[in-house]
Amino acid sequence: MAEVQEKSFSILCDIEGHVIQILHDEEGMLPPSIIGNMLFSIVVPGDLNKIMNFFVELKKKKSAIGWEINVKTISGAETFSFFGGAFDDRIGIAAAKTKNGASLLFTELTRINNEQVNIIRSLAKEKELLQKNNEETPVSFYEELSRLNNDLVNMQRELAKKNRQLDELNKLKNQFLGMAAHDLRNPLGNIFNFAELLEDESENFTEEQRKFVSIIKSLSNFMVNLVNELLDFSVIESGEVNLNLKKTGLAGLVKQVVELTTLQAAKKSISIFCEIPETKIELEIDAEKISQVITNFLTNALKYSPFNTRIDILITENKDTVRVVVKDQGQGIQQQELDNLFRPFQKTSNQSTGGEKSTGLGLFICKRIVESHGGQIGVNSTVGKGSEFYFVLPKKMR
Repeated sequence: MAEVQEKSFSILCDIEGHVIQILHDEEGMLPPSIIGNMLFSIVVPGDLNKIMNFFVELKKKKSAIGWEINVKTISGAETFSFFGGAFDDRIGIAAAKTKNGASLLFTELTRINNEQVNIIRSLAKEKELLQKNNEETPVSFYEELSRLNNDLVNMQRELAKKNRQLDELNKLKNQFLGMAAHDLRNPLGNIFNFAELLEDESENFTEEQRKFVSIIKSLSNFMVNLVNELLDFSVIESGEVNLNLKKTGLAGLVKQVVELTTLQAAKKSISIFCEIPETKIELEIDAEKISQVITNFLTNALKYSPFNTRIDILITENKDTVRVVVKDQGQGIQQQELDNLFRPFQKTSNQSTGGEKSTGLGLFICKRIVESHGGQIGVNSTVGKGSEFYFVLPKKMR
């Protein structure tokens, strides 16, 4: 790597943000334990939304330039300018105390293989050889080098301009999506409520009429859920996720979700068992959002579980973290499909056992919620035996 005179570091991550390799960290600011963990773990809690939006921009635009993000280093919290680029299934990130330092480090990191940069490097090498041989450097060399540098500066300015335009368009898209979903939610909710009312009064209906009412109720319920998830998605994409953190009993939250899904489980004769430690577990969390994660895990387990099976919910804790697992006896998920589970609008090839529908947004939203709490989310699955969806939360937010 090129020598950088200020505090700086560069790393290589996978597409989800797990650190694969520390490429440059002469000051020793990053803990070795970060290898294999999320980059988010070294970011100051107040900037978690910012680092998530940095990754969103990286995935969409293949680059993100000049993000000011506060990082926890050995010296305490410090502000770094982040530059990043997406290359196939890897993400390269360079961070320095100034934008110029980060830009220089990132240029070296990515080793851009375009014609202009190759010419500059070739000329720089020629200059070095001329100096070693005590030969006089031709004036044309400096003129060509200056011209190419100016071209590169102009290209960087144009790229920055295009990035700003794309950012504005993305914000506009999120606003439109949120407005459309919000306007649709009330009429769709009314359709569902009227369908429920008709179902309750269906004694004098014909079999065909009852079937139509059931279809209306099922489709309107799916649309209401889709609209709610689109609203959550638009908020997350806009970077405006705010956590209402309060000390909350985790066991009570799980029991509340189980009670709300009792009727759905009874329709398939599925038993739900909770294994909760006797010690009281209280976490400083956004109870509504964590409840949304648990509900998603449990309703998915019910959706893809056969009739007359069981679902287990386990809560375990250690010194620093609490782990919640929802384990089913369902179909299991193909190994090649696991990586797509927590990405937006992605679905597996599995079919629900009761005709339920899926939007492909729920697990993506859950992932963002858990990560905004400084936690981790994941899945273990064996085809033909079932799946275990889990999330881990820190006992104390950093």
